Amino acid sequence: MNILPLIKKFLNNFNKHFEKGTNLFELENYIVSNGDELTKELLITFIEGIDLEYKNSLSRKEKYYVKETRRRTLLTSIGYIDVNFTFYQNKQTKKSYCYIRNVLNLKPYQRMTDNAEYCLINYAKEDNMASAGRHAIRNTIISRTAVSRRVKNLKGSLHEDIHKTKNQPKVLYIEMDEVHANLQNKFKKDGEKSKNRICPCAIVHEGHKDELTKRKELKNVRNFATAKYSYADLWEIIYDYCDKKYDLNKFDAIFVSGDGASGIKDYVNVFPNAIFVLDPFHYKKALKYIFKDNNDLLKIADEYLRNNKIADFKELIKCQIELYPSSKKYMLEKQTLLLNNINGIKNQHHKLYKCPCSMEGHVSNKYARYITSSPYAFSLEGLENKLQLLVMRANKVNLSFEDYLYLKYSENESDTIINKIKKFKTKFKLTINQFENKNNGIGISFPILNSNKENTEIKELLSPRHRIRYI
Repeated sequence: MNILPLIKKFLNNFNKHFEKGTNLFELENYIVSNGDELTKELLITFIEGIDLEYKNSLSRKEKYYVKETRRRTLLTSIGYIDVNFTFYQNKQTKKSYCYIRNVLNLKPYQRMTDNAEYCLINYAKEDNMASAGRHAIRNTIISRTAVSRRVKNLKGSLHEDIHKTKNQPKVLYIEMDEVHANLQNKFKKDGEKSKNRICPCAIVHEGHKDELTKRKELKNVRNFATAKYSYADLWEIIYDYCDKKYDLNKFDAIFVSGDGASGIKDYVNVFPNAIFVLDPFHYKKALKYIFKDNNDLLKIADEYLRNNKIADFKELIKCQIELYPSSKKYMLEKQTLLLNNINGIKNQHHKLYKCPCSMEGHVSNKYARYITSSPYAFSLEGLENKLQLLVMRANKVNLSFEDYLYLKYSENESDTIINKIKKFKTKFKLTINQFENKNNGIGISFPILNSNKENTEIKELLSPRHRIRYI
């Protein structure tokens, strides 16, 4: 496969552009843009070389007639390219066949390669859809809608082997909260149609790391989130993970923390001996809403709750309602929340509970900024897939190309494609073997170097005795 014309074109364009001199800013920009063009043309050369190799093969001549050659525009991971595809006709069945489309795993009328889609999905795992469309593919902007459609179409899943930990902790912490999202279509919620989707999310961890740093970090954190499943279903998933990773019978305590929502308390179905703790963040938030910033009343209310002085607590709230009658409805709601979670409030001072951690920060940083804050509505499938990508990011999972294929296709189909990729092998030999000038061997001018020794070395390197080969 001769790449001499590509190199000649690159150098000739470069020299022509800078004949009249230039500044450093133009130099850097032009090298980048011209280098991108060389990369694209090199990819085209390889693809068309594979096509030509099959076209001239005996296996093709025995089975297919050459039907026609069509020019196709493909969106690759390095931008748009125009490639010639050869189409064949089966000598017996008369059916049309395109070898290079089969090699690239392209369906009829598919214009985006799997590598380009992989770049989009991998970027969408790290950021929002719009940013993925702007930055995932070099020098090419893809619409947010196109990225969202490809995230929505993911239908596979990744399989992970979870091994038993060798260092069994004494205490396990499970924090749970929820993410709010807007759906494109309304669904029934409590007998009414709503577009607001509540997505439960959770983390499992072993407390703070032992490092003596000012900023505390959690140890062995595992993230969970879903848009399709209920709290009860998510608890089953969490239990399955914990059962595989830990010996559940050897914990001194398992703490479940949250804002007191009924779905969070479904933990009793899978962790009947777990200890519920009302999230300190939500506890203080509820008290501050009722008693504003009156520190004296806050301390009194806290003492009443922790000592089961329910009547005194209600009387205190009654006085607050008289001062702020417009807030009566919400004050009574906060009162009900606190009274329903008195044990959870007391457990904040449990002797084994040493890692108070609010899920609000995790929800905000890992999900809400991409889901709740999005001005666009999601389809249910797209929301679930986006959440799973964000969970992978939170769990620091690197998405390989094979992982992407498992996400895009069903398990059987992805295995077939991966096996086909591994089996496909072709050899290339890139040569510079056409010499138009006896002085330097390839008929193009090279830069004059600083010394005669360097000039001699480059001439020797490019002499007819040398070849550039890649097999």
